[in-house]
Formats: sequence, C-alpha cells, structure tokens
Amino acid sequence: MNLSSGIEMMNGEPMVSPSFLESADTGNTGVYFSDQVVVLMYHDVMANPDGSDAESALPIQQFKEQMALLKANGFQVISIAQYADFINNKGEVPNNAVLLTFDDGYESFYTEVFPVLKHYGYPAVNFVIVSDIDNPAKKGIPKMTWDQMREMQPFGMSFYNHTYDSHRYGVMRADGLTKPVLTRHQYLKEEDRVETDEEYHTRIKTDLEKAERRLAEELGNTRGIIAFPYGAYNDEVLDILHEVGVTLSFTVKEGINDRGQTNGFRINGAKAGESAVQLMEKLKALSQ
Repeated sequence: MNLSSGIEMMNGEPMVSPSFLESADTGNTGVYFSDQVVVLMYHDVMANPDGSDAESALPIQQFKEQMALLKANGFQVISIAQYADFINNKGEVPNNAVLLTFDDGYESFYTEVFPVLKHYGYPAVNFVIVSDIDNPAKKGIPKMTWDQMREMQPFGMSFYNHTYDSHRYGVMRADGLTKPVLTRHQYLKEEDRVETDEEYHTRIKTDLEKAERRLAEELGNTRGIIAFPYGAYNDEVLDILHEVGVTLSFTVKEGINDRGQTNGFRINGAKAGESAVQLMEKLKALSQ
C-alpha cells in the first residue's frame, strides 16, 4: 500500500491521518501474542539523515509511519512502569503489547519524536548517558536537558540509566585494543598494568550509582532500569546491578519478552532497508 496517501500536516510536518488508519488495508488485526511484550529500540531520529547520520538515524517520516501502523495493526503501546510490573509478575499487559525504547538521550527525542508520541498518546522510555546531560557543553550530537525531560514526564515519557560515563570504548591492553569499558578491565597506561578485579568492580559500581542518584535527584526516579551500552554486559555487571538496586536491564538481542525476563530482548526499529510494513510483519511473527 502507498503510505503517502491520506497524509495531513501536524505542526508543519506530514502526519498519517485517522481516516487513513481506518481505511488502510493492514491485514489481520487480531491477537499476535498474549502475555508477552515486544520491545522496540531506537536511537537518533532525524528529519533528513544523510552522510554518516544515515547509518544510525531513522528518518522521522519512517518513524511516523511505524507509529501509525502500530495503531492500525492493533498493537498496544505500554509504559515502562507497566512493563516492569509485568516482568516482575505484579501486573498484566494487553494483547500485542509493545514498549518503545530509545537510547542515548538525543535532543531529537524532544524535538522530533515527542510530538509524534504525544499525538498518539504513546508512552516511551529513553535511556540517557547521564554525564552528557550533566555536561551540556560536551561535543557531539546534541542531547536533551533535564528541563526538557521534566516537561515530557507528564505525557508518559520516562528516562532511565544508560550509565553515567561508561558508554564508550576504552583501551584494554598495552597493544591498544579497545572494548566497551562497562565489561572490560581497563589498561592503565601510566602504570603499565590492567585494572585489578577490585578496581574494575569499584569503577562500574561507582558509575552506575552516580547515574541512579542523578536520575532520582532530577526526575524523581524510584525504579532502577538500565539499557546496556552496545548491549554489552557480563556476570559481574549483572551482580553489580543488584548491589545498586537496578532490577531490570535491556540488551540488543532480538526476541520477545515473557514474565521474569529481567534482562530484556529488543527489536531494532531502525534497521537499514526495513520498511515500516516489514517491521510490523516481523513483530507479528515473533511469538510463532
């Protein structure tokens, strides 16, 4: 079908109209899965990604098409609070439940994504690199501010841990090999040695504790939830999560989430070359 038909404008941008949703041929809108949750993962969303941005950023028009098709196909978007209660066997979720997650805290979540989510009444969660929010002058892709996050909270937007300052690669060996710093002992060049187990544990625990403290101070968070940078974790990181009160985590592994799945699977909603319609079909087939 041609998604360009039935488009109306919202805040100066094209938006799929309700009449289009009612008339679109979306196929079966029955129950695809029950007592399970699909988690979609996004990063940056831009009006017109080009160059290097095109490799990681989803065009906003494609995101709008996805959100329209979630509604048209009978998917039910839930909040992170509903998801947490479900995973911990304290609550129910509707059939075809979907959780929308975003990583890295990009400002585009506020400028591009939030108006779309608000239009549909969809909640979402963004996992922010807390040091970037605390240091807005830091170079790189612009990130949200604490004020912007507080503005969005009443509309169902939540913000959780993507580490304080461990979303990066670091040197792990004298030969310069780099790996994600959350999961590997770092090489201390000045001392020509690798971190001890105790130093590694202390570094990771301190980082996660600081992120949790800042999120609570600025946003009033009472739950501890994290998305692992690059999806990387190990057994010790999982142990440290318990020490700092983080009860839920997310990887980048594909799958569907059942009760008790405290280390959650996610589906990349911005996969290169995959249309909005193809994404819907993938979601429908996950539980088969």
